[in-house]
Amino acid sequence: MEALLFLLSVVRTPALILALVALVGLIVQRKTGSQIFAGTVKTALGLLILSGGVGVLITAIIPFVVLFEEVFNLSGFATGSELITGAMLDAVPLIASTSALIMGIGFLVNIVLARFTPLKYIFLTGHMMWMSSVLSAYVLYAAGFGEAMIIVIGSVIQGAFLTLLPAISQPIMRKVTGNNDIALAHLTTLGTVPSAYIGKLVGNPEKSAEDMKLPKGLAFFKDTAVAVSVVMLIFYLVLVIIAGPARVEAHAGDTNFLVFGLLQGLGFAAGVLILLQGVRMFLGEIVPAFKGISDKLVPNAIPALDVPVIFPYAPNSLMIGFIMAVVGMLVAMATSGAIFGVVPLVSIIGAFFTGGVAGIFGNALGGRRGAIASGFAYGFILIFLSGATFRLFDGFSAIGIEGVGHDCVDAMVAMVAFQNPWVGLAILGGAFVLLSFFEVRYRKRTHEAAEKSEAEKKA
Repeated sequence: MEALLFLLSVVRTPALILALVALVGLIVQRKTGSQIFAGTVKTALGLLILSGGVGVLITAIIPFVVLFEEVFNLSGFATGSELITGAMLDAVPLIASTSALIMGIGFLVNIVLARFTPLKYIFLTGHMMWMSSVLSAYVLYAAGFGEAMIIVIGSVIQGAFLTLLPAISQPIMRKVTGNNDIALAHLTTLGTVPSAYIGKLVGNPEKSAEDMKLPKGLAFFKDTAVAVSVVMLIFYLVLVIIAGPARVEAHAGDTNFLVFGLLQGLGFAAGVLILLQGVRMFLGEIVPAFKGISDKLVPNAIPALDVPVIFPYAPNSLMIGFIMAVVGMLVAMATSGAIFGVVPLVSIIGAFFTGGVAGIFGNALGGRRGAIASGFAYGFILIFLSGATFRLFDGFSAIGIEGVGHDCVDAMVAMVAFQNPWVGLAILGGAFVLLSFFEVRYRKRTHEAAEKSEAEKKA
């Protein structure tokens, strides 16, 4: 039992998961001992640096969220899927015990599916795997299944779901990265991908946000650090000025309220820079190491990684998506209040991390107008769907949760689909078959294009 708990703790730790992946990949490539050691350690360090950047971001943004709610006198419920997931574990012991097994066995199912089906994606975002396993256990528990069936069916759902999600976003990921080396592993795919196609409808991919020509006086915006700093400084300074010294004092202590706003805005930018450094570090190790797994264990396997992995590819689109996601969330708050009678509060962290992805995806399909429309659409979808599911599941009161709603679109869609587990399984199976067909067709086209290119070279 202790060994199982140890393995589950490893699986729940992203740095250790990817370090193990790097270790296995380097071993099967028969690298030297020093290369294996260095590659494994640098992969873990890269993820820890990334996590440290996320921590800095959260520390910088929490006072902003609290002040925002106070200044605008908002009353509603917080949006945080991690909070609901943790509450499910605390409220129902059966969910806690079965989800742990689902997480481990489901990962093995993911590997088997990647080995023997056209969908070659291995999902490596640990906290998303954890949330998905708890969600799988919850929907089956709510449907009245017993412990054994929850574990068996839940593991199948987990493995198929985690194999499927990267496949949904991969056509856009190829446009963003310019290759097929990495995929995206996150429970917001069903929000960011449709938003990107909305952006495609109104935009022009030839006019990329990354190619925007700025006046000489604004050329500093081409620097990611400066651009993020300016945006967050404006956000924070406007908010602390509206809030006034008295409200800000609770967060700033003896620090002047304006200086506090400056420091928090710059702190957010510092978090982004730390995060990006971590991304560069672990990508430099994990992609070459993963080739070993691809060649030996799961032919043509593609690592599916957390959202920050694509931030360096389109920093302008990231900021556009972030800002527009906040706007979309504000509109959705009012809409949800009018339709459902509940008001989900803005998720600033969700707006940056996954609203930023929507902006990057939207830019890939529709240029800068696509990034604007996609960011707005994603922010609206997330908050509107959060209000809808909060109302549909009666505030999640059945499992003793109060005042918290989801902020992961995929989790909300899955909860609705799996209200009847057999319907949910049918949808999941149908989607798997459809995506497998598209994957085979993509490979065929790619192979034919390569053969044609080779023939032209010989001619």
